[in-house]
Amino acid sequence: MAKYRSEATTKLLRRTRLIVLAASVILSTGACMSHQSNDPNEALPRKSREDSLTWAKHYTSTMAHYAGVKVGNKYGPFTDFEDCIGENDEVADDGRYTLTYTVYASLPREEHIPAVRKLRAALKQQGGVDVSSYQESPQSHEVILDGHHEKEEFSLIADTVKPPNTLRLSVSTPCFLPPGAKQQKF
Repeated sequence: MAKYRSEATTKLLRRTRLIVLAASVILSTGACMSHQSNDPNEALPRKSREDSLTWAKHYTSTMAHYAGVKVGNKYGPFTDFEDCIGENDEVADDGRYTLTYTVYASLPREEHIPAVRKLRAALKQQGGVDVSSYQESPQSHEVILDGHHEKEEFSLIADTVKPPNTLRLSVSTPCFLPPGAKQQKF
């Protein structure tokens, strides 16, 4: 019974973190709203789901390379396509979507902070990604990095998560409209 509670607690914590991640993605990307205008009918960028997923896989692989870690498939990867939600809670029927893609690396906790420091340094050197928040907890060997790419409007997270010795790398896209779809007007 104790093992069951532990697994249930772990699942609850994961879901809670995913909800927090989703909320931060919505806040940081503005959901379907472009940062250039408050016009809900402004043309959305177009990209297929397949192209978005290919890009996300490549980008998380690049993040892992910069951090010097190897991602595994023990806890993922997770692909989460969601409907875009507008500033006034609009949900369109035209196929617009966001994608959050998450991978995990098994890594001793003592190595999390140095790995994410390497990632942060590479992101700064490459340019484009603004590290909007960064927090280290040396006593518990935990780290959280949140970033946002101003021009391409994607966000990313690298952080210590449960179960022990797990580092999460995640990217979230802005709202895209599939090629060939007619954009719904509000």
